[in-house]
Amino acid sequence: MDLRQSRTLRSRLNVLQAAAWLMILFLVAVYGWLQLVRARELQRLAQQQAVKVRTTPAPRGIIFDRNGYRLVDNRRALHLVIQKEDLGTALPQAETLAAALEIDAEGLKRRIQLSRGALGNKALRLLDNLDETGLAQSERLRARFPFLSVEVAPSRVYQGDELAGHVIGYVGEVTPEVYARSNGKFQLNEIVGRSGFELSRNEQLKGEDGQRRILVDHLGREVALFGLHEAKPGRSVYLTLDAGLQKVLMDSFGEEQGAGVVIDLRDGGVLAMVSSPGYDPNIFLHRLEQETVDLYFRNPSRPLLNRATQGLYPPGSTYKLLVALSALEKGIITPETVFHCAGRKTFYGREFRCDGVHGSVSLVQAIAHSCDIYFYELGMRLDVDDIHATAAKYGMADLTGVDLPHELSSRIPNREWKRRNAKRKVDEKWYAGETISVAIGQGQNGLTPLALARFYAALATKGKLLTPHLLYGVRSDETSKMEVAPVPPAKETRLDPVIWASLDEGMAGVVRYGTAKDSYDARLGMVGKTGTSQVTTFVDKQHYAKLAKKFRDNALFAGYAPRENPQIAFAVVVENAGFGAKTAAPIARKLCQYWLVDRLKQPLPPPGGKLPDAFEKKPEEEEASASEGEAP
Repeated sequence: MDLRQSRTLRSRLNVLQAAAWLMILFLVAVYGWLQLVRARELQRLAQQQAVKVRTTPAPRGIIFDRNGYRLVDNRRALHLVIQKEDLGTALPQAETLAAALEIDAEGLKRRIQLSRGALGNKALRLLDNLDETGLAQSERLRARFPFLSVEVAPSRVYQGDELAGHVIGYVGEVTPEVYARSNGKFQLNEIVGRSGFELSRNEQLKGEDGQRRILVDHLGREVALFGLHEAKPGRSVYLTLDAGLQKVLMDSFGEEQGAGVVIDLRDGGVLAMVSSPGYDPNIFLHRLEQETVDLYFRNPSRPLLNRATQGLYPPGSTYKLLVALSALEKGIITPETVFHCAGRKTFYGREFRCDGVHGSVSLVQAIAHSCDIYFYELGMRLDVDDIHATAAKYGMADLTGVDLPHELSSRIPNREWKRRNAKRKVDEKWYAGETISVAIGQGQNGLTPLALARFYAALATKGKLLTPHLLYGVRSDETSKMEVAPVPPAKETRLDPVIWASLDEGMAGVVRYGTAKDSYDARLGMVGKTGTSQVTTFVDKQHYAKLAKKFRDNALFAGYAPRENPQIAFAVVVENAGFGAKTAAPIARKLCQYWLVDRLKQPLPPPGGKLPDAFEKKPEEEEASASEGEAP
C-alpha cells in the first residue's frame, strides 16, 4: 500500500471513530436524561401499564324470615368478563367474540361502547355463574381473546325456590336500557334489585364495592397485590314473613291461580303473601333461554305478576261488609233492620236475583247467608259516593303503603271516577241502577287481595288502619342480632262498638251456620265472609256448567282469627274456582289451623320475639340433636 492510500485509509478510520464516539456520547446523554430527568415520569407510566385497579363486588345483604330462616343467601360465583381498561382492545374483535359466544354482535358492540363511556370501573359480564363446563369454555375463549378474564363475585341464592318469589323478587345486571332510565342512579353492569323486596330495599341491601390494586405481567396474570380496600356487605334484613305459614299458603293453591295475604294484627306485618302461579328467582341468575323467556314473559297466566299487590279483582260478597258499614254509619239502617228476600226483586225496572230464598232477614242473617236482595236494598238507599267515602275512611280506596314496588290502588267507583274514565261524554253520568251492582261487589269494583286483607284487619281491630309492611328488623353489624325496625304508623279510625258487634256477629255466622259452615272449626274461632265474583255473564246454572274454566267465577274469602283477641287477618282469592266457600274458605282454614294450632303450642310472643322454626328438622339434624342429648 503506498503512502497516498495509507493516508486515505487513516482519514476514513478517524471519521468512523469520531462518528462512533459521537454515537456513544449521544446514547449516554439520552440514557442519562431518561434516568435522571424523566425517571419518575417513566416509572409512573410503567406502573400504569402493569398496575390495575379491580372492583371487588360487595355481597348483598342476606334476607331472613322472622324466625331466622334464610330465604336469600350469597355464594361465590365465577363470571367471564372484560375489564374496563380492556374494552378498547375488545371492540375491534367484537364480532368474532360474539360469534364465539353465540350472542348478537351489534348488541355486544353497543354494550362495549356504553361501558367504555360509563362512570365507575365495573367489568362487562359476558357469561355468568360459570360451572365446570363454562370454565372450560372460558379458558378456550381466553386463549383466543387475551383481554378476557374470570372474575370472582358473590351471587344470590334463593333458598326457598318459589316459596316467596314475588315478595323477595330477584336481582339482575344494570342493562343499557335500565341504565338509560336510571338518571345516574345506577352504574352500568352493576347488580341491583329488579323486582320485589330486592328492588324496594336495594339501597339497603346492596353494600359498597371494594377495590384491589394488583400488579400484572405481560399476559395479564396477577403477580402481586399493591393495595386492598375491602368491600362492605349490604345490611342483612329480617322479613315479617313466617316461612312456615308462607309454605302452607303456597301449597294450598296447588295448580290454581290467585293470591292470598295474611296480616299480623299487632303491627301490620305481612306474615304470608302468595301469588299463584309463582316463579323461582334463581332462573334470573343465568342467561335466559328462549324457552324460559316464553314461559315467564309470554305466558298468558302471567307468573311474574304479583297478584297480591297488582291484581284487581271484583270483591264479590266480601264487599258487603263495607256496604253494611256505610249504611250503618249513615243511619240508613240499624242492625235490626229487616228486608224480605223472595229470591228475586225488581229495582229500577230490572229484575235482580239472589242465590236463595231467605225470607225476612236481619243484617246479621244477611251477612251469614250472603243474601243479595238485602244488599240490593242497601244499594238502592245508598249513594255511590257514600260507599266510596266509607271505603276511603277505612283505607280501601288508597294504596296500602306496603314496602313493595308497583302496588296498584284499588278501584272503588263513584261519580268522579266514572267522569274521569268515560271514553264518551254520554257515558259520564252515573245511574242509580249501577249502585245496585256495586253494593254486592260487582260492577266496576276492583280490589287487590292486600287491600281486602287490610280492610278486614281494620274490622278485626275495631277501626285501626294498619300499614302492611315486610321489613321486620335489621341484623346488627356489631352483635349479629336482629334489631327490630320501627313499625309504620297506624291510623286510628273510630268504629262504633255497636256497629262492629253486628258485623262481627254476621261474620261469625258465615262460618258457624252460613255460607262457609263446611270450614267451621271451634278451635280456630275463624270469622269472615265468602265471596263469588263473576268473570262473565251466563244465563243459568246449566249454561255456567258448560263454561270453560277461564270464564268461571272467582272465589274469595276474607276474615280474621280467632274471634276473641284476633291475631291475624287474611284474604284469599282463587281465580275461576267457583263458589268462595268451596275453594277459598278451606285455604283460609288451613292458614288458621297452622297459625293457631300446628305452629306452636304456646302464646304468640310480642313483635321482636323469636318464634319456633317453622320447618321440620332434617334427619341428620335430629340425629345430631339426639347425640347431644345423650352426651354426659
